[in-house]
Amino acid sequence: MNQPHDVQVVLSHDRKYPFHASTLARNSIFFAKLLTEPQAAKLSTKAKAAGMARWLVELVEMNSTKHPAGQLALVDLSPNGERVDGFSGRVFNENGRVPTKLFDYWERVLYAFYGTDIRIADEDMGAALSDCIGLIQVAEYLGCIHLIGKPVEIALLKHGQVLFRAIQTTPHAWANMSFRITSELIFREALIHLAGRWNHWKKDRACMESLRGTPAAKMLAEKYHQRLVQKSRALENKLMSHYPGDMAMPKEDIPIKREEYAKDILVWMALTWFRHWFGQRIIAGKGYFADDGGYALYKAIGAGGDAYMDKAILTQFHGMFPITKKALNVLENHLLEIKECMAEWVQKSNLLKSNCQLNVQMYPVEYITCVEFENGDFPWLAKEQEEAAKLKRGRRPGGNDITARNLEAAKRHQEQREVSTGSDDGMMDEGEEEDEQPVRDPKRSRVG
Repeated sequence: MNQPHDVQVVLSHDRKYPFHASTLARNSIFFAKLLTEPQAAKLSTKAKAAGMARWLVELVEMNSTKHPAGQLALVDLSPNGERVDGFSGRVFNENGRVPTKLFDYWERVLYAFYGTDIRIADEDMGAALSDCIGLIQVAEYLGCIHLIGKPVEIALLKHGQVLFRAIQTTPHAWANMSFRITSELIFREALIHLAGRWNHWKKDRACMESLRGTPAAKMLAEKYHQRLVQKSRALENKLMSHYPGDMAMPKEDIPIKREEYAKDILVWMALTWFRHWFGQRIIAGKGYFADDGGYALYKAIGAGGDAYMDKAILTQFHGMFPITKKALNVLENHLLEIKECMAEWVQKSNLLKSNCQLNVQMYPVEYITCVEFENGDFPWLAKEQEEAAKLKRGRRPGGNDITARNLEAAKRHQEQREVSTGSDDGMMDEGEEEDEQPVRDPKRSRVG
């Protein structure tokens, strides 16, 4: 049986929607506070019989820097259910600019209250991210982020590798967005790319501005970057101090005479050349201090062979140490053996392993992506675990409990956004415009 609509939401003169107060209040903090009995219109018997709305909610301000989703306000109604001000709805004039998608975002979020799927742009990931931000801004204003988070995530994941390539390009924006909708997969992916290339991102002004809106993401990026630094330092120390084979102990009898070490002079020279080259790479800032976290250096050593210290480099060393051609050939063979040994240490470090969803075979990444993100580090889990601990033994939450919990979670999310002083995503809000006073006439008002 169809229930009568008792709320009308007006976005513009040609966008008016009839809804149910119970549905809106159950899913939204904003509507739960607004659609109360004291604020309902006192309709006449005739108006009630005609099915007139008891509440009329209107979009009175377009999106701006201060109010990214615009603003709604309750409109006074007469006992007949008509607007007291006599307006037929505002007309928002774009003045030749690209039409705003704000109305579409509002419509999609409001329809989601009734189970309608959230649609995301599929032309490119830039448009998809813009859509997500627009939807999130509306949902945050209404206090219903819990309702649209999962549908938005599912819509994004349908893009597959296109999504993961977009995350690689601007991980800070995606970390910000995924934090707001509590998307574990997207947040983890963004953190892997942030931490793996943190030496670069921490110098990027747009990135730092974006992460001001989600300080938890910045803290986690720094935390996991430091873990990578520790692994990288351990590897570099091993490569610089390792003595392959039995170089250190050519004989078991101690003390070992210098003649025994002298027999391996070409092996020692090969090791010295390797350390000379490796030390220069570190001093040149190609190790864990590099923007790529040392990835290019470790990758070359892990490949071995002529990936580094090729013929040209060996010719330079030969100029410094003019040994015979035969001795040089023997030394080169020893150097290849040393390279194989060092490559094993690189492989054992797992620094070249990739833990991101991006297909690095198809779309190579030139920095470390071996971050092992721990599930317990998702910023939003702490509060959920705290609430779960409060449940009494033997008592499970009912419908009202779940609704109250969702609204409380949305309220906390709103409070977190209000205290944040950073930019939400490092991008300009679509349709952003200066606040202007509407010019009203008896029938309609215009925002120029």
